[in-house]
Amino acid sequence: MSTSSAARRGAIARQFPAWAVYAVLVFSLITIYLGGPQVGVESSALELGYAAVAFSAAFAVVLGVRRNRPGARAAWYLIAAGQFVFAVGDVLYVIQYGYLASETYPGVGEYLYLLSYPLTALGLIVLVRRRTPAWQLPSFLDAAILATGAGLLFWVYLITPLRVGSEGYGLAYTTVTVSYPLADLLLLTVATFLVLGAGVRPVAYYLLVASLAANLLTDVGYSVLLVFVAYDGGWIDGGWLLAYALLGIGALHPSMRRLDERSPVAAPDSTWGRLAALAVASLAAPTVLAVQYGRGDDMHVPVVVACSVLLFLLVLARMALLVQVQRREAITDALTGLHTRRFFEASLRVEAERARRHGGGFGVLLFDVDHFKSVNDTYGHPGGDRVLCEVARRLRESARTGDIVARYGGEEFGILMPGAAEADLAELAERIRAAVAGVPIAVDSRSVLTVTVSGGTATLTEGTSDDDVVLAADRALYAAKHAGRNRIVGARALQPV
Repeated sequence: MSTSSAARRGAIARQFPAWAVYAVLVFSLITIYLGGPQVGVESSALELGYAAVAFSAAFAVVLGVRRNRPGARAAWYLIAAGQFVFAVGDVLYVIQYGYLASETYPGVGEYLYLLSYPLTALGLIVLVRRRTPAWQLPSFLDAAILATGAGLLFWVYLITPLRVGSEGYGLAYTTVTVSYPLADLLLLTVATFLVLGAGVRPVAYYLLVASLAANLLTDVGYSVLLVFVAYDGGWIDGGWLLAYALLGIGALHPSMRRLDERSPVAAPDSTWGRLAALAVASLAAPTVLAVQYGRGDDMHVPVVVACSVLLFLLVLARMALLVQVQRREAITDALTGLHTRRFFEASLRVEAERARRHGGGFGVLLFDVDHFKSVNDTYGHPGGDRVLCEVARRLRESARTGDIVARYGGEEFGILMPGAAEADLAELAERIRAAVAGVPIAVDSRSVLTVTVSGGTATLTEGTSDDDVVLAADRALYAAKHAGRNRIVGARALQPV
């Protein structure tokens, strides 16, 4: 009986997942709140519904953490804390201005509102750090460029009018009023880094980003209303409610556990959309100057000049980094992280020239993964890529400091050993062969495979060129494969006695 009951509960849970149930309930409350005034629902009931949505988002995040068990629990708990503090601020706001009819500003609710922003931003920072532990410099510079452009717009069209409008109301009034767009700018900067950074993007990612976007856009709309019109709730409240709902749904969605997966790449591609956003941000300063000049209004020259200089330096740093990345990509294999064949051959020519001028020599080792085609056929290209990356890692760890380790072809690797004698090559080659064959390689989450390599070695001798050395090592490699694989053959062994 208990088994059948558990089975029924499991079937119901699969048919009506928590995130879907929550979405139905929360959007029903939002609909009632927005449509309530038209059908005569009392304002006290509407305020209760508003608070219920705000608190439900915080509790949904906590429940989502407990159900889905993501790795970055601290990040989600900080986001939940920020949402909870914001919800408490909403309740205190209603009590102070609705029920107590207090005229004191700022009240406790305003300070709680402001506290929620750094809590949420800190949670996002923890999440970003989990996704990209290396603090990707390209994404950081891109986020800084966008934040600088947005900051200029905030200063000219939101912060300055709010500051001027609050003159005469006291320091606390002015500070809190101006702090709202500054808090939005903080959250925008961190959210931009999340959006521009690399990492997996499941459904929960888009729900979280949509929640942040809805919250920021609503905050900006609220500030614009304060500057130009007046705030009277309505659709503005609907924007905040939408942000709460999306946050709760995203936290309850099972894909939220993947949000903190470490990014497999250094940085996302520079898409046209990304470049367009950076171009718009870079043009913010001259655009603001032209608009203010056309309006005959304050030009904000010191701020515009400062932002222009900062944007110029950030764009210059971004360009320098792009050049550096292009140079690195030209000499680094994208899959394995080893040097490319082009770099290997250039280094080979340098070593050959050094040997001709100053004496000495060098050695070349060529390795080929045995039966690699069958690995790809059985486990697919992802499995084959894992094998190549692991073989590359073992080659890199076995080689000496100063050796050039490169991916020479598809499943072929090369090592250039400056100043190495024939005995050095044979020793290293055998150590690498044993290191690869000694420990199986995980080709997927369920399977491990024993992989072997065949190798050929050759050294520079008198009267030979760098091309002759590589050709000799290549012939030795194929001799090793024809002899049964998983062995090392030296070029000298192929020479007639």
